[in-house]
Amino acid sequence: MIKFMVFGDLHYDDVPDGDRRIAELLAHAEETKPDFIISLGDLCYPAEKNKAVLEKLCSAGIPLYHTIGNHDTENCHLKNTLKFLSMKNPFYSFEYDDVKFIVLNSCYLSRNGEEIPYLGRNYKENGAIYPVVPSHEAEWLKNELNDGKRHIIFSHHSLVNSHRDRGVSNRSAVRDMLRDKNVLLCMNGHDHGDDIKVIDNITYYTVNSASYMWCGFQIMASEKLMKKYGYLNGFLFYKQAFCVNVEIDNSEIRISGMDGEYMSVTPDDVELYDYKWNGVSVKPQTSSYVIKQ
Repeated sequence: MIKFMVFGDLHYDDVPDGDRRIAELLAHAEETKPDFIISLGDLCYPAEKNKAVLEKLCSAGIPLYHTIGNHDTENCHLKNTLKFLSMKNPFYSFEYDDVKFIVLNSCYLSRNGEEIPYLGRNYKENGAIYPVVPSHEAEWLKNELNDGKRHIIFSHHSLVNSHRDRGVSNRSAVRDMLRDKNVLLCMNGHDHGDDIKVIDNITYYTVNSASYMWCGFQIMASEKLMKKYGYLNGFLFYKQAFCVNVEIDNSEIRISGMDGEYMSVTPDDVELYDYKWNGVSVKPQTSSYVIKQ
């Protein structure tokens, strides 16, 4: 059996209790003893002061694999982010038993026919298309899938979310590549919410943030809400550091989630009564789910 733990969107620099949340994640890993841990991106800014964040996460002695998130290259060139995270390549694969785990980098944009890494909100320039899985990475992915193995895919951006510009822009083309390639599961972060969709018999699971949901536009659109909650800067903090654990055997995949609560201000308070934002649920949880093979 293969066991691994997944978390994402800690945003260490934006939360007042990042060290506590890291301690919670490590305690959870110590209890569940996964074979490895996956970070789905937006862990912390790749700055010298944050090397301690990586050191803490690595202190558990459990292999840690990183996914590039948009905030990881927002103020830092991709090559420097890779150096900070000790990554050789922005997309890569690794294997446990007969399962190949594929980590994509969706933090690219296409502009005037050129595909370039995301940096400093350059997606706003000259009608750029963002985010995308670039053609050279797509070709690499195609080759990675042609090996007869079972596959699990990780990305920062969703391969299914069609809400505004949240999901990968060329997600349909990417999903076409996955069809009939024995893909067991795809997992992503970025949306700071909880979501499960099944398309072409492939489960797409969005992992909720380890820190908060963000609804700044909802608050800014209302003078009343701005007066009352403007100080939050759109952050509604979860009390728990959310993550999920995944177990794989020959018959099924078991995703074990968590139930939690908001620290103080809730979506109800900011008039998100349906607990939906960015196309996903913002209930304070990570859902449990079973996939039969």
